[in-house]
Amino acid sequence: MKKTTKDEYLQSIYKIIYYIEQNYNDYLTLEELSKVAGFSKYHFHRIFKSIVGENLSDYIRKVRLSSTTMKFKTNLNITQIAQTSGYETNASFSKAFKNYFGITPKEFSKNAKKKKGDEMLEPKIVEIEPIEVLYVRKTGNYINSADEAWKTMVTFIIENGLFEKAVARYGISHDNPNVIEEHNLRYDACLELNESVNPKEEVSIKQIAGGKYALFMHKGSYKLIGETFRNIGDWIVESGVELRDEPSFQKYLDLDPTGIKEEDLKTELYIPIS
Repeated sequence: MKKTTKDEYLQSIYKIIYYIEQNYNDYLTLEELSKVAGFSKYHFHRIFKSIVGENLSDYIRKVRLSSTTMKFKTNLNITQIAQTSGYETNASFSKAFKNYFGITPKEFSKNAKKKKGDEMLEPKIVEIEPIEVLYVRKTGNYINSADEAWKTMVTFIIENGLFEKAVARYGISHDNPNVIEEHNLRYDACLELNESVNPKEEVSIKQIAGGKYALFMHKGSYKLIGETFRNIGDWIVESGVELRDEPSFQKYLDLDPTGIKEEDLKTELYIPIS
């Protein structure tokens, strides 16, 4: 395959991945998605699986179910969670949920609302504008996938002389590692620049959604961010806040962490709220 053709395929599939993750609660047809990708529907499945490693229907199901896990910490009931996640009935949602997670939605809801943290975090409520970013998607253990994603991003900005144009670094951890199999965890390394750049190969473009967020501060190793997110889960339960249907994200305040001690690293954690 010619490199230019491969690049075009990659960019089209990343465009589809972004589209699915923005519209998973709608009924997504093969015709609609193949049009967005610019592929014939007869070849779309094969190209998608070759690049992503999953069937299209399996990927959509994973995105829908993964999106529900944080919602169980809110005041939404199971019917409301099913409806806002693209399922027409409780029965179809419950069956898919149990097949994927090995536990019923009712059991998961009960576990999700158990308070585990000793200290309640208090956020700052902020409004932000949408942020256009370059991003690299990797899957697997979050420590490893984040490392791989940032290595790819750093290589891209070195090769294209973009260090001086970098404004901020962000990370998006799409999945709950307590319930999603490690090899399926999705991580995006995101870089905001002060001017537009044409993406290529594994680097693509998307927006981090604007709107209202609960902003928490994490100080210390990136490896311990998961613990702070668990405490944030307690805050969601106790506050009764309503979550918006957008992924949480991290803003790494140290644009270049080289030479900074792990305990001195600072990260803002943004939780989308209504």
